[in-house]
Amino acid sequence: MSVPDCPNCGEPVTKILDLAYGYWEWDDAAEKYEHRTCSSRVDVAPWVHHGCMGELREMHPQDSHTAVPG
Repeated sequence: MSVPDCPNCGEPVTKILDLAYGYWEWDDAAEKYEHRTCSSRVDVAPWVHHGCMGELREMHPQDSHTAVPG
């Protein structure tokens, strides 16, 4: 089974995060946590590529995947 490429950044999807509501990241300059999200919409896809935080709307980690020839 081949690892599919991310439809957002084109890199291999080797790790998928379940971040439907985003995450909080420390901002040294602001000295506080900043909320980061993977989507600007309300209907957020539950899966995101860990590298670019792009949504993987058509993908589920338990699906059988084949890399798309590029």
